[in-house]
Amino acid sequence: MTDNVLGPRVHEINVLVVIDTEYLKSTYPNPSKDHNNPTAIDHARQYMLCTGSRGIVSGQGSGDLEFKANPGDNITFTGVSIYNNSDDAVIVYDLKHFCGQQVFTPFYADMVVRTGAVQPNADSPNRNGLPPVKKPTNFAVFDSKIRTNGREGLGLAFGLYTLAANGQNQELYGYFWWDPTITITG
Repeated sequence: MTDNVLGPRVHEINVLVVIDTEYLKSTYPNPSKDHNNPTAIDHARQYMLCTGSRGIVSGQGSGDLEFKANPGDNITFTGVSIYNNSDDAVIVYDLKHFCGQQVFTPFYADMVVRTGAVQPNADSPNRNGLPPVKKPTNFAVFDSKIRTNGREGLGLAFGLYTLAANGQNQELYGYFWWDPTITITG
């Protein structure tokens, strides 16, 4: 009989970036309209939430995170406005190494398509959104793997879209760039 030795299970770590778009609009009234040259922003009013790590050390709900992970664990980043992209919308379009150690493998953009994603039903009998309707929906994510423990500064670029005067369409407000720091401990 052979002994099978299994290593630690790979964790799927998810980081949600939430952007306070009202703060950005009041602080940066004339942002870049060129996605290749986004406007750099400060660390105020961007929040990261993490799930799936081997333990949060610090920074949950802040602009810099420290959590436990092992080399080989998977990590996914996605972003949304504080309005859940209903009034103002945020689309993260780039995520890469900026400074410090290279804790992550290079990030790559991925599009997750759900053909039957649920959405609140505007015509629900009790006006509570139930039962939901199912519609095709695209979700943009950036995937990577943990290479090693350490501290890495990332460059995260996103587009901000604001609700047009007609109350229906979202139009480009500008492109922004922010440099959160992620620390991985073992």
